[in-house]
Amino acid sequence: MKNIIKSTLALAGLFFVLAVASVQAQIPTKTIASVPFDFTAGKSNLKAGTYSIRRTNGMALAIQNDEGKTVAVVNAPLTLGSRDFKAGERLVFNRYGNDYFLSQVWLSVDSGRQLYQSTKEVRIAREFKLASNGAKPERVEVAIR
Repeated sequence: MKNIIKSTLALAGLFFVLAVASVQAQIPTKTIASVPFDFTAGKSNLKAGTYSIRRTNGMALAIQNDEGKTVAVVNAPLTLGSRDFKAGERLVFNRYGNDYFLSQVWLSVDSGRQLYQSTKEVRIAREFKLASNGAKPERVEVAIR
């Protein structure tokens, strides 16, 4: 009887490990996007251009320029889900006038990561709201290749 229970638990554990590995394998580790405007990601100000985004350990995302140099590492602690499969992989920015802030990174169609607002974004959002009678930021999306 003990052997049957041990075998069943071992088999269930193996299935669990395989299921987790297959889910992680479905999310790409690196993607490329061409951003047509200057933007802020975390504390870094980035110029318009082509960037690759990859997940590092845990909740961090590394953003590299087209020369392969890491220009920003941002913390994206919140997981997002979507059932809109037409939206595709994308970067989502909050736009306040001429200022763009990276807000979300969707490395797969149904799973994304939300960044916290930086101190700079909070300040600019407050100024924007006051200057535009409570208007909300525009949401700008850039497709990932």
